[in-house]
Amino acid sequence: MALQHINVGTQTTATILHTVKTGLPQFTAVQIHNGHSAAIFIGDSTITTSGATIGRTIAAGGSFQLWLHSGDEIWGISAAASAAGAVVITYSA
Repeated sequence: MALQHINVGTQTTATILHTVKTGLPQFTAVQIHNGHSAAIFIGDSTITTSGATIGRTIAAGGSFQLWLHSGDEIWGISAAASAAGAVVITYSA
């Protein structure tokens, strides 16, 4: 297994941040760190920054861990676009 290290940015519309590699164990711990100066929201393709479909909030400088399956997609959005590479996704694959 090797460490996967992905740097991406968020936009003001829901954008796919990463698709977890295929062929991994049933559950893989995925860490997401928000290096943006404002909160970001993660979830599926329907996420928004507020309302009934608000994503999981990750505060500026905060991190969150998800347990995902091979092929799962991580979507993100923010109220103001982040710098390129401000969101860091890491996991072992």
